Amino acid sequence: MNHQANYPPRHARHTQSKRKKKKKKGMATWLKVLFTVLILMLLAILVYAGYLIKYGNDSLGRISTVPNTAGGSSSNSSKEPVVVKEEPFSFILMGIDYRKELPGLRTDVVMVGAIHPDTQEAVLVSLPRDTYFQIPGYGPDKLNHFYPNFHSLQKKGVLDSATPEDEMKIMLGQYMGMDLDHAAVINFQGFVDAVDALGGVNVNVDQNMCYRDRADGTNINLKAGQQTLNGQETLDFVRYRKSNCSPMTKGTTDFDRNVRQNAVLQELIGKMQSFGGIAKVTDLIDAIADNFKVDMTPEQMRSVLTTYLMIDRSNIHYISVDGNWVSPYIYVDENKLAEAKQMIHDVLEGKSINPPAESTEGTADSSVGEGE
Repeated sequence: MNHQANYPPRHARHTQSKRKKKKKKGMATWLKVLFTVLILMLLAILVYAGYLIKYGNDSLGRISTVPNTAGGSSSNSSKEPVVVKEEPFSFILMGIDYRKELPGLRTDVVMVGAIHPDTQEAVLVSLPRDTYFQIPGYGPDKLNHFYPNFHSLQKKGVLDSATPEDEMKIMLGQYMGMDLDHAAVINFQGFVDAVDALGGVNVNVDQNMCYRDRADGTNINLKAGQQTLNGQETLDFVRYRKSNCSPMTKGTTDFDRNVRQNAVLQELIGKMQSFGGIAKVTDLIDAIADNFKVDMTPEQMRSVLTTYLMIDRSNIHYISVDGNWVSPYIYVDENKLAEAKQMIHDVLEGKSINPPAESTEGTADSSVGEGE
């Protein structure tokens, strides 16, 4: 038998060997190119991130209401300043409606919160703006009246604390049964600009909303359904209370508004954590720099950003404290308020408030038992 017939000619084997080598070389070259491109992309991202950090650092001084000193505490604090990347801290967040054409400081959003660096958990408690508020030394009055009143007292030179924000921390701290570390205030124009800088938010508008006020230019006109809202539409969505249109749309409660505010906050956090959101950080910083103030030093704010930027959204818990409307006040549900207070205390103590994961092993055992 001629075994040579089973093999290709010698020159053919040589050609195949060259092709294989060429193919391997081509594959290796392609992998090198791909690897190089990935490295370049990573370097570009790092350079861009460095630019964003510098950009943010230059702007944080416009947001801070306290000097960047070694202490870094707010003006009325006698406590040691919080090291935010190592220690939990509590805060209040207020949303203010201030416009030149409509003087005054209407406090439409009041939230109390806490966050912990080890558990990477946070809680935000929304309090109704019309809450009946009476504690020793304060009230009786609506909750949203206190902040503008403190501003008036400051102008008269009779405010006990250094700033209206300090007085709000003292008052709400007494109400919630804890010391509050920081206070942040955002003007609604800053909120509108921030949403626009992030490309809008996708939410489910739960009902038709229509309200017009020619005096201040308000023109709310939203249709129910899942949709992407721009900054002004998002503000309309979270602020809507009642209708004066024909035909009238259904009115809503402070509790409904709190639920909407929390849904929008979830979406905004998701947007900021996405690459698209990170790429728009400079626009976002510009949007809030002149409309957002917090009693943290620039160094503390940098620590907050680096510590909590990528916090899991499922670890941010929102509670809306509802109650009964008896004009002109809302009398809060004391059980719901107690639950909210406990959640804030748990977060500050490093106790996880996430529900425990279900044991699949236990479920399997249970089903086997039923089968037997």
